Amino acid sequence: MVEIKRVIPGSPAEKAGLEAGLTIKSINGRKIRDYIDYLGEVSTSSRLELKVCLQGSENCHQIFISREAGSGLGIELEGIVYDGLKRCCNNCIFCFVDQQPDKVRKSLTIKDDDYRFSFLQGSFITLTNLTSKDRQRIIRERLSPLYISVHTTNPDLRAEIMGNPDAAGIMKDLKFLAGSGISFHLQLVLIPGYNEKEELERTLNDLAGLEEAVLSLGIVPVGLTSHRDNLPELESFTPRQARQVLEKIESWQKENWETRLAGSIYPADEFFLITGSKIPDEEYYNDYPQLENGIGLTRLLRNNYWKTRERYPERLSVNKLLALVTGKLGSQALKPLTEDLNEIPGLKVEVIPVENRFLGEQVTVTGLLAGDDIIKTIQQKEVPADLVILPEIIFNDQGLTLDGYDRAEIIEALPGKEIKFCENPGELLEVVFDEKAGGGNSRQTECGKINPL
Repeated sequence: MVEIKRVIPGSPAEKAGLEAGLTIKSINGRKIRDYIDYLGEVSTSSRLELKVCLQGSENCHQIFISREAGSGLGIELEGIVYDGLKRCCNNCIFCFVDQQPDKVRKSLTIKDDDYRFSFLQGSFITLTNLTSKDRQRIIRERLSPLYISVHTTNPDLRAEIMGNPDAAGIMKDLKFLAGSGISFHLQLVLIPGYNEKEELERTLNDLAGLEEAVLSLGIVPVGLTSHRDNLPELESFTPRQARQVLEKIESWQKENWETRLAGSIYPADEFFLITGSKIPDEEYYNDYPQLENGIGLTRLLRNNYWKTRERYPERLSVNKLLALVTGKLGSQALKPLTEDLNEIPGLKVEVIPVENRFLGEQVTVTGLLAGDDIIKTIQQKEVPADLVILPEIIFNDQGLTLDGYDRAEIIEALPGKEIKFCENPGELLEVVFDEKAGGGNSRQTECGKINPL
């Protein structure tokens, strides 16, 4: 059953007597398995029959709701899957869930591989747990595009690195979806010694044959933590190896420039940052189709900064000392920004890169910093700043870090420090200039999560 999280005041749902906490057993006689079913019912009928129950009770009654065509029902539901999460059946040698420490948030220990999340939220799936009914539904309801983790098109190699013989049929699955009119965004997680070099070239050649069905291809380096007991020995990319990946991609694109795929390959920001390569211009990313995969964040961050920076006077003096906390890769992404800020008279911005002890020093992205690592770094460094700027990206939707700290707990652990949380360059500049450009409250700025500060 589906729990109602919130009822919008004045909506058809409220007028019909629906309340938060009630559960929906069926709509128009149909059991609602997920948010896709819900959308299908409420978008096609102006008169709805809902069977609703008290939570945890079989005490149910019918409610009829009439509304104008195209208008909303006025309820928010708890979650998007109501008949049980489809779990991952693979045993990947690089699985990030298997590399989590004991004190990590419980939600990070769940291995999901659900095509509904792929369609609705852009989560990458492997296709290895799809039933025939799942495939039929995807085609029948046109659940497109999907987000699919490929890793390699070599059948034996994919089965090996994913620990599942059923993973070998990836090209058959992709061809079936493409032939049925389903398009997809793809991902390759590259592992040194496994699926790069010649294997990467083979994969690109195979995927190019899918033509228009491939909307984009993100290529990301394997993420390894220090918690890999009883797991295969893998290595992270060195700067030299990362440069070879970029060169291989560029070479393939030049040789296959006429293919649809050639203009839709996007290496992860990490490949550019760890090699010291120039971050591509905005045109390279074609509206950022892999942004939720973290690809293009650095370019978007910098462009957003310079665009916002134009709002502030060039010669405005600021008497302030700021500490800007970030991950190791984040400090590289922010370098042009902090160099510009330190040119402002009276302003001193000190970047504080935090080493990730919670997951391991090989994890360098800002979004995976733990609250405890941030707190200890600031305490040990004895930062003499007027303000300490922390990145909002360290928190999940529930406002918790990987190790379960909320904002109030971090502030409490750093007495005597004025702490502000910034989500993007616009908010950072508001803090720097005390909102002298009329920016409004930085905590309420709606600029989107584009900033790995």
